[in-house]
Amino acid sequence: MYAQAQRLSLRKFVWIAPLTVVAAIIANEILYAIVAALIPSGGQWPTAGPVQIILSTLVYLFLGSLVFALVVRFSSRSVRTYWIVATIGLILSLALPISAGAGFAPPEQPVPDTATVITLSLMHLVAYAITVTMFTRLTRTTS
Repeated sequence: MYAQAQRLSLRKFVWIAPLTVVAAIIANEILYAIVAALIPSGGQWPTAGPVQIILSTLVYLFLGSLVFALVVRFSSRSVRTYWIVATIGLILSLALPISAGAGFAPPEQPVPDTATVITLSLMHLVAYAITVTMFTRLTRTTS
């Protein structure tokens, strides 16, 4: 019975993946707008505007979607395996905002302040939480 509850459907995933991407983009845009309103410096880093948020979320979640599809296809414990792989991906993705805040920003870009680094890191966490939850819960099937 437990094994049936853990089976995931790639057919459901076809419509859940785009829905997940949209949800993560909206959540990240809202988070960034709230921080920008409360802490103006947190919303003024030139490489983190609305378009960049959309594009980077699309790229990260496209890669996450590919990984999810591969895990479902080849793993006997898909949910557990995807949680582990996604968590490793999250940790690796946090290297980007943290390293930018440590002075390794893109060429000719200012080093982001602490509020911006925290905001960008929170956006990674928000996208992770939405993606892993929606992928592993909404694609479950009992057949």
